[in-house]
Amino acid sequence: MRTDLKGWLPVDAVVVEGRPGLLWMEMSGVELVEPFFQQTVERAKRDKREERFTEFDVLLQVEKELDSVQPSGFIFHSSRCGSTLVANACRAVSNSIVLSEANAIDKLIARFITDADNSVKESLYSVFLRGVVHALAQRRTGNEQHLFIKFACCSFAQFERIKRIWPNVPWLFLYRDPVETIVSNMRDVPPWLIDTDRRVLSSIINSDAGEMSLEERCARTIGSLYSTAYNLANSNSMLLNYNQLSVPVIASILKFFNVNPSNEELETITRTSGVYSKGARAFMPDTDTKQKLASDLIREMSERWANESYRLLENLVNHANPVILSNQADI
Repeated sequence: MRTDLKGWLPVDAVVVEGRPGLLWMEMSGVELVEPFFQQTVERAKRDKREERFTEFDVLLQVEKELDSVQPSGFIFHSSRCGSTLVANACRAVSNSIVLSEANAIDKLIARFITDADNSVKESLYSVFLRGVVHALAQRRTGNEQHLFIKFACCSFAQFERIKRIWPNVPWLFLYRDPVETIVSNMRDVPPWLIDTDRRVLSSIINSDAGEMSLEERCARTIGSLYSTAYNLANSNSMLLNYNQLSVPVIASILKFFNVNPSNEELETITRTSGVYSKGARAFMPDTDTKQKLASDLIREMSERWANESYRLLENLVNHANPVILSNQADI
């Protein structure tokens, strides 16, 4: 079987004729400049790029053949809290690769919930996940030095398994006032909240996600993610509230990821930070607006399912043992 996949990237995890595997696309020369990886994939599709399906076992060979960059930092988040802004800033670093919510990564992480019902399957999916990241992080120009991965919000629920694969990679968790997060998700409902396969959310919230309102489903999910961050925070982590984001703080994040941005790169970050992270319009703070838009139901669900874990997280950031938050001294 042909395994020459240099320049090819796994763009999705799919099932073809009952066989689970990966959809690859020839992406030589395609820069990953869009806010989300799948947006780059859609642009590449318009160029009629060649595609190919393989089963997962090809990753074992590919991992031996491809020269790839090791992860510099992981970006986790609780949804609508500035993670795209941070990922865009990482993209301003020269010779960097930024993988922002790539389907192949986050779908494999979801498999830990939906299919890894024994230790053998868990080990297999761990190997596949490592292989997918290795393939996506391949050096295509030869100059790449840094790899930043921004995961979909629900993937953070599987952080302990991710950490077993990459135990030493520094990680950032971004979060926001739960009322504002729920308002944002109700105004523009993301796919993860309305996915017809409820197993992922049901596992995160430890209840049947199909038997509740969107507001409750969102509140319980982000509350669970806050609790995960609270329980797993250590000296290798940085916890950051959306209301703290600024250019100096973003520079601190990069230094936490062991990257020292140049003056030119900081100028680029300053310029792009004034633009809405997911588009071209000017960025405007929206905290007050979202608070005013919160319905009684949103506030009730936030208070019941998310506020306490949010307060614990805030207390940890502000008053915890300095060892845990030593990397945030410049914030």
